Amino acid sequence: MDNHLRSQSLLMSQDVRKLQAQLDGLIQIAKNNEAKQANFQKYELSLLNCSDLFELFTIILEQHKEKFQLTEVTLLLHDPEYEFRRLVESRTTPPPWRKRLLFKENLQSINQYFTIQRKPRLSEFSLHQHQHLFLDNDTLRSVALLPLVRQNRLIGSLNLGSRKPDRFQANIGTQFLQHLAAVVSACIENARLQEQIKQVGLRDPLTGVNNRRFFDQRIEEEVNRAQRSKTPLSCLFIDLDHFKRVNDNHGHQAGDAVLKQTAHILDDSMRTSDVLARYGGEEFVCLLADTTNADAEDFANRIREKIADTNFQITPSTTLNMTLSVGLATLETNSAIRNSKQLIHAADQAVYAAKISGRNRVHKAK
Repeated sequence: MDNHLRSQSLLMSQDVRKLQAQLDGLIQIAKNNEAKQANFQKYELSLLNCSDLFELFTIILEQHKEKFQLTEVTLLLHDPEYEFRRLVESRTTPPPWRKRLLFKENLQSINQYFTIQRKPRLSEFSLHQHQHLFLDNDTLRSVALLPLVRQNRLIGSLNLGSRKPDRFQANIGTQFLQHLAAVVSACIENARLQEQIKQVGLRDPLTGVNNRRFFDQRIEEEVNRAQRSKTPLSCLFIDLDHFKRVNDNHGHQAGDAVLKQTAHILDDSMRTSDVLARYGGEEFVCLLADTTNADAEDFANRIREKIADTNFQITPSTTLNMTLSVGLATLETNSAIRNSKQLIHAADQAVYAAKISGRNRVHKAK
């Protein structure tokens, strides 16, 4: 009898230990899930609190990979008007995530990855199918493609890749990923609108080019960059000749038409690294990064000749010919110019000298 009781007691003890082990396992799973939920909530808050587009891209493309232990994260955006690309290229220093931010003008090239329901797609990694989403990365074994949708419109795709074959498997619940895609979509759209509002405040409403406020911000950045890299930075002050006569003889609408067409010609002549702005009235200013004084003079003469050869359309039946004067100054390692104020002042004095010397010419600062 004692042996039987001891045997039953032993069995019960074993059962209790098994139940305890199972309970401990469930508690650990609950704790892990709680930690994951807290981690995601913290990440979600960082997304929702971010209104700066570049900071948002950094969170999505850098922090997301670290927080969720992924091998690769890329972001593909529909960008038919080159809006996002212009914003990225406007930065003097390329961000570390630049190659993982992808763009497509054609919406069909993004739609091809998703069904009509536009739900996240989890699958094995296929070099043939996914190489355009994960550039130069053939170590992946499983991927998740998350459609980014706003107002029933596909705006892009968030692409997650892992070296683990079982990290993303087809037919596994995607509710979490759908929620993540919705949050990221809303945040990208919000940051884009915020960026548009900022850009409106930095744009000249008449010509559409940058305004003086924008130029004043950028010249400090460009001067600092030129001094760090020991590269030349040239500044052109551009002034339309006899512009007052256009307003006096043909009216302000004609003057506006000339300014718009001039801005368009100048803007088309610029590289992406250059900075063009309307400085005020009939004055434009431009910064040419990594450009020597001699190269800047050649460039200035080319745009001067282009303006002189243009027939400015001020009415359907009336055209005008215009010329411009250019003042040129360059910040170089061996020049007397040492800061932004000196650079602007030198270029301003040079354009004044071009005016009194007969106009329609380029004058270099001494």
